[in-house]
Amino acid sequence: MADIQPFRGVLYNTKRVKADEVLTQPYDKITLEMREKYLKLSPYNLVRIELGKEEAGDTESTNKYTRARDLYQVWLHEGILRRAAKPALYYLEQSFAAPDGSGPRMRKALIARVRLHRWDEGIVLPHEHTLSKPKADRIALLRACGSQQGQIFMLYPRPQRNPLPTPKDAPALTATDDYGVVNKLWEITDATAIKAAQESLREAKFYIADGHHRYETALAFRDECRAAADKPDPNAPGEFVMATLVDMSDPGLVVLPTHRTVANLSSFDPRRFREQLARNFAVEPQPSLEKMLAAMKGGKHLIGMRDATGFALLRPTNLDALRPLFASKPPLWHTLDVAILHVGILEALLGIDEVRLREEANVTYWRESEEAAGLVQTGQAQLAFFLNPTDVQDVKAIADARSRMPQKSTDFYPKLLSGIVINDLRPDTAV
Repeated sequence: MADIQPFRGVLYNTKRVKADEVLTQPYDKITLEMREKYLKLSPYNLVRIELGKEEAGDTESTNKYTRARDLYQVWLHEGILRRAAKPALYYLEQSFAAPDGSGPRMRKALIARVRLHRWDEGIVLPHEHTLSKPKADRIALLRACGSQQGQIFMLYPRPQRNPLPTPKDAPALTATDDYGVVNKLWEITDATAIKAAQESLREAKFYIADGHHRYETALAFRDECRAAADKPDPNAPGEFVMATLVDMSDPGLVVLPTHRTVANLSSFDPRRFREQLARNFAVEPQPSLEKMLAAMKGGKHLIGMRDATGFALLRPTNLDALRPLFASKPPLWHTLDVAILHVGILEALLGIDEVRLREEANVTYWRESEEAAGLVQTGQAQLAFFLNPTDVQDVKAIADARSRMPQKSTDFYPKLLSGIVINDLRPDTAV
């Protein structure tokens, strides 16, 4: 049974700082260029906490995590950050122009503390694998600061009753992010609205869209807190994780495709590769990138390709003939376009298996199709492959089957700003 709770969030004091200048994209989406830009925007930009720099002479007792802790405490003391007086849920609206050309959108969400559950409990479900290095980084920051600055993005199937409140007052915070997305946040302290949201989502399952590493970090931190306590409190703040909850049928929910380029293949023979492709795929030449993407749009099991000779649409001629390739793969992979590309083409024909994918020696990922195509045209890549967006229902089906998707299968847009609400894990009695 799902358990969501209000909490005394920590918010930037917009009388002291401009929200646009202090909030950031999620830590794993911040490039070196973005980081430098954030540092110049404001001395209080969250990047100083979320993505601190290592310095010469760092030790176990003095390092980027302890510096983040000290900054967080100073900003609280100085009033740059304020902790809400009352527990609240937070209602979020994100207005944006969708990069897929589908026009203006609005995505609505509820931010709450969600009770942590192991994957095998079936209340919160993943669709991606995680890596140890990012988790080690996030738990070191969590231990130091005792707070969660970034959001876990969770989806839920539409319940019988809408859990979202109708805000009446002006938003507590408005911020426009790096991509022109307008974020408006309201604090919901009305007991009736909070109870209605809790009851509406009590029977829900939550599916993680983004934030798998941070969720597993929160689980590990919870277990550390339990082990350290004389008598673990089932309602202690560490038993929960801050999450942004979105209805998976929300019309503002956008998933973008992630395209692939392939490079550094030794002894690659384009003509032989096309001959191999033709055994299980119809290879249909396309006059341009635009025509190819239009032919793919809305189709199932269609993969676009760019090689040295031009563009082509790849259409499996016999899916059953590909099934033996998936014998050792996770459940339902044979139903996914991205897995058909990874298993049926990258691995079976080019020798790029899961180990080589993790090493990122051959495959690079792109949101923009023009960038991927251009690299082949200029000879910087040998191949480019283009995909349709992964359907949200495929995410749900994979998670329900206790399976995981190949890496870079989903790109939910827009991302959730770090620092829009901070979850301080000190008791609610703390200042």
